[in-house]
Amino acid sequence: MRSELDSVKIGLALASGGARGSAHTGVLRVLEAEGISVSAVTGSSIGAMVGGVYAAGIPVKRIEQEWLNTNLPKVVRSFLPTFPRAGLSSGEELRKYLRELIGDARIEELQIPFAAVGCDIDTGEAVILDHGSLVDAIRASASIPGIFHPVRWEGHLLVDGGLVEPLPVRLCRDYDVDIVIGVDIVPAPYPTTADRRSLWDRLGQGLKERATSQTWIPGSLTELLDDVFKEQAGEEKPLPGVYNVINQAVAIFQQEILHLKLTLWPADLIIHPDLPRGLNYMRAAEGIHAGEEAMQQALPALRTLIEEKATQKAAK
Repeated sequence: MRSELDSVKIGLALASGGARGSAHTGVLRVLEAEGISVSAVTGSSIGAMVGGVYAAGIPVKRIEQEWLNTNLPKVVRSFLPTFPRAGLSSGEELRKYLRELIGDARIEELQIPFAAVGCDIDTGEAVILDHGSLVDAIRASASIPGIFHPVRWEGHLLVDGGLVEPLPVRLCRDYDVDIVIGVDIVPAPYPTTADRRSLWDRLGQGLKERATSQTWIPGSLTELLDDVFKEQAGEEKPLPGVYNVINQAVAIFQQEILHLKLTLWPADLIIHPDLPRGLNYMRAAEGIHAGEEAMQQALPALRTLIEEKATQKAAK
């Protein structure tokens, strides 16, 4: 297996997804533990951040520790509001953090070939960030519209690459790798009001039980409660809140783009970490664990792919 690993080049495409990007670290942990080296990395948004730092030679253990050290003050500083003309934050705190971590590294000089994706806010085109300052490339690729100011890059005004390339598999192919592993952490749509309905039902049941257990509460009140909650249970699904509607619209939009891109440029292996809903930066350990589990489950398929590619190369 060792000789096969040495002969087969593996590329890693890391998806956008905010705090869900902690799963990327779990994937890297398993690959490292298995002695599977990565020959090229591409990423969008948080995928560009994790992938770029890894390509710069920062150990996986250190990347994991950075995730686990994330706390509320640290997150707030990264999103610190500034002059809100083009976004709530200038992104300077994020840039400062990245520079402390990876210094003045340039993409052309990285240990592992790397490229990030940004989106030109004026044209909607994908812009490949494969040279120059690594900090600037990551900052541009992770420039969430409305949150961070866009980044100027060689005549382009760039925002989050996840808008146009949520999982940059096609870009990874350009590095002449034999196998592309895609790590999909893009949020999927989920029922917007299911939890509200179950909470309402539980509340109603609790009130009814308390009312009927107290002899001093008039029977007319318990009958009223029973009628009210029966009526609620039979109603149509309640309308979701505006925050849920916006989040759901973004998730649907990203999923459609992702499916289209993967249909046109499929990966050889897709890793789907089972991430909990509502995962945030303070729960990074859960994301790392989910990434590890998903990669562990995919190892047999990856080993088979490596053997096949090694055999094909040997036969040429």
